[in-house]
Amino acid sequence: MTSRHSVESCTISWWLIAAFFLMAFAPGVRAGQREDARAALARAEAALERGDPRTARVELMNAIRADPALGAARVAQARALLILGDGKAAGEELERAMALGVAPDAVRHLAARAALLRGDAQGALKEARATGAAPHRRASLARIEGQALGALGRYNEAAEAFERALALSPRDAAVWSDMARLEMARGNVAAALSAADRAFALAPGDADVLALRAMLARNQYGLEAAASWFEKALARAPDNVGILVDYAATLADLGRAGRALVLTRRALALSPGLPRAYLVQAIVAARAGRYDLARALLRRTGGALDGEPATRLLRGVLHLHAGNATLASDEFAPLLAEQPLNLRVRVLLARARYDARQYAEAEKVLFPIVERDDAGSYALTLSARIHEALGDRAAAGAFLSRAAALAPGRPGVFRGAGELPRLAADAVAEPTAAGPNVRYIRALLEAGQTEMALLRATALARTHVGFPEASLLQGDCLMAAGRPREGAAAYRHSANMRFDENVAFRLIEAWQRIGDRREAARVLGLLLAQNPMNVDGQRLAASLLLADGEYDRALTVLSALQMRLGNEDALLMADIARAYVGMGKARRALPYAAHAWRLMPGSAVASDIFGWAVLKASPEDARALELLEKAQSLAPHEPLVKLHLGLAYAAFGKRDHARIALREAARSPGFARRQEALDALTKL
Repeated sequence: MTSRHSVESCTISWWLIAAFFLMAFAPGVRAGQREDARAALARAEAALERGDPRTARVELMNAIRADPALGAARVAQARALLILGDGKAAGEELERAMALGVAPDAVRHLAARAALLRGDAQGALKEARATGAAPHRRASLARIEGQALGALGRYNEAAEAFERALALSPRDAAVWSDMARLEMARGNVAAALSAADRAFALAPGDADVLALRAMLARNQYGLEAAASWFEKALARAPDNVGILVDYAATLADLGRAGRALVLTRRALALSPGLPRAYLVQAIVAARAGRYDLARALLRRTGGALDGEPATRLLRGVLHLHAGNATLASDEFAPLLAEQPLNLRVRVLLARARYDARQYAEAEKVLFPIVERDDAGSYALTLSARIHEALGDRAAAGAFLSRAAALAPGRPGVFRGAGELPRLAADAVAEPTAAGPNVRYIRALLEAGQTEMALLRATALARTHVGFPEASLLQGDCLMAAGRPREGAAAYRHSANMRFDENVAFRLIEAWQRIGDRREAARVLGLLLAQNPMNVDGQRLAASLLLADGEYDRALTVLSALQMRLGNEDALLMADIARAYVGMGKARRALPYAAHAWRLMPGSAVASDIFGWAVLKASPEDARALELLEKAQSLAPHEPLVKLHLGLAYAAFGKRDHARIALREAARSPGFARRQEALDALTKL
């Protein structure tokens, strides 16, 4: 027995010794390598604390190479990947960590964040609400729960989750930032600004807080205001891919495509395959007319952003350019359902349905725009083509005449808000909610119930002081009621919270109706200072400069527009010709005027400027009189046409005709060049 026992003891001892040597000297498990791994992990965690995920990843690769079984290194790797915006890879690292023995409850907060980054809001909510998490993680899990609920559109529940997070951690700037983003999503800009101010007071040097201020500044003031905040955020966190991409998108909208591309490439170097970086690059390529490149870049997003408005809009435009009208409609239609007041999307959908020969559907989509007096020439021309395809030549001719008019009419009530009975029921069901009440009031305006709409809009603006949409709607109702000065005050209140082209053009119209051109010009100047690439703003600026006789400045603006829009815009060509004539360079004006007329021979604008340029360049050329008489027949009430025609009659010795035309021009109310007509009359 003793001998056998001794043999067994020796055998066990031998296996213990062998196991020790195997553990000590086998690859990946030597004591020295473990020490190296833990040292690298410590350096990585220090890098993460100072916001340097690139350095952390290098150290973590060394740690994992030294000890592949080190679960803590996998967790730290997931943290680095989350900072770099790669939710998919972060989730995979967390799976590896748990396979190595890391408790799921210990990484629940990271798994929830990874799910959010992947766009899986339901998955994030499930992780955030799971039981068993450590007490010190409750605040962060409540915060992620709020983010997930916000992504799902469950705003009231999201607010409750953030309140729980604040109760646990009242001085957490990140939670206040989340509250600001939630209020922005709800439309309460004043509350969003207040929450953002609180976050900034708690953490003025935090990169995410600075990036939030940038996005709020973009909405409140404009693109240029946002740029300086983005620069501050990047100075704090140069490798934050979220900030890099958001800043790149802002720079692209500012027309600084080169700098935008530099930032997106940097983001992709940090986080290969990042979908949002490819989307920004695709938008830049499309704006440059490189549609094949834009399609290739959009494919690289892998469908991760397919449901987002920017993706739908870009994909729809690319389908239109490729001649795939049906596919374009499939993108624009759901986007318009979400944003029924988006006029650009409405025109694009109408164009797509026209190209697909769905003429009745195209007419229905475009109607809310073209029924307004201020409809643009492109929408009116498209409507003319649609009615011609439907066989209604009379309607087509009427729309072409409107497109050819020298100036559009005043803005009217936008139609297309929805069915009044259904919207009334929605408003009654949610009497304190802004969204359903805004839609109902717009439907009341559309139905001509202006006083009722104004009463409800005023009440809504009082109870939702922080919602720019409420005061914007109140302004619309006041304008419809013929009270432009009060409308301007309501628009100004909205502009103090969110200054974009929607409120800017309304303010400009209000000041013009009041008769204060100087204030209208100031508002336009603010819009263009913050949004220099705004095409409609640049067109309006050029028109005002031409009207004021500042032809040199007008030509500078128009030439920049020509670089962007090309030479196939008849009204742009006509305005360039008008600027050259005003500068005394009629011969330089002739090619532009002739091209405008060739593009739109039935246009009063094109006929007038072509005739006027011919008269100034060659006073003996009888074509000038023919063209100006045609312009008069197309726009019989336009005083500028009457002035030009009267001066042409005088030049050709037709004094009686000249007196009639010049008197009518001088009698036109509000005509800026009335004195010129009177002076010409005295010389006859």
